[in-house]
Amino acid sequence: MRMVLSIKESSHGLWCICSGEAVLYDGLRFAHAIRLARGLAREKHANSGCTASVEMVCAEFTIALVHYTSPVTPQRAAA
Repeated sequence: MRMVLSIKESSHGLWCICSGEAVLYDGLRFAHAIRLARGLAREKHANSGCTASVEMVCAEFTIALVHYTSPVTPQRAAA
């Protein structure tokens, strides 16, 4: 399972945090939106182990801000 949180500009220069089409938080200042989204993703990853990402979405591009995933461990070769 994978969770992606998106930070998008809302109205009057404020920002919102979305999961898919659902708005989780709205009316945030930019720095607060980034800190909150990163904290939510980090908590989700720590509690469930699932991959969690935060991205900032603009009209022209999307920037990946953070990606929490479990490290890949090499499988032991059968001897």
